[in-house]
Amino acid sequence: MLKFLRPNTADQDSDESLLARYVRTGETEVLGRLFERYMPMVYGVCLKILKDPGKAEDAVMGVYESLSQKVKEHEIASFRGWLYVLARNYCLMEWRKAQRRPTDHYAPEDMVYHDAVEHPAEYELPQDRAPLEKCLEQLNAVQRNTVQWFYYEEKSYKEISEMIAEDVGKVRSYIQNGRRNLRICLEKYGIAGG
Repeated sequence: MLKFLRPNTADQDSDESLLARYVRTGETEVLGRLFERYMPMVYGVCLKILKDPGKAEDAVMGVYESLSQKVKEHEIASFRGWLYVLARNYCLMEWRKAQRRPTDHYAPEDMVYHDAVEHPAEYELPQDRAPLEKCLEQLNAVQRNTVQWFYYEEKSYKEISEMIAEDVGKVRSYIQNGRRNLRICLEKYGIAGG
């Protein structure tokens, strides 16, 4: 089990000073000290979403691994709040990946993984991705972009809503309509969607 039940209370540096120091120097020890403060929170978020202690521990480590790059990409006002959102989004993406089925034609990379690992003889994937690409091209721009951002770049509804200045409900609708239109188009090519 991860050792994060008792955070280090002797560490007196503020989140802001540790964050600034990490951004300035790139010292991983500094980022580790900062992350250690909030490991119980991150674990709690992951456990709530993934509902499995082992998967939650793996997710905590995954969040930490992605942290070094993400910290440098964002302007962070409150590290605790920002880390909470990062952990939640990371775990939601992990949960989504676990829910996908081999017949979902929206993310071919996942299909290849599932087919190779779970059902090697049952499913035969088309070698040609041209139908999917042609169907993506037929979507209107907002559906095509939101579907690609959501499934290929793994952006959250909130991130996409900020990118296109629309509310989250509209983003969800664009993605659902895009998926439906993709499924209809793929069926014309003889590819049945799940």
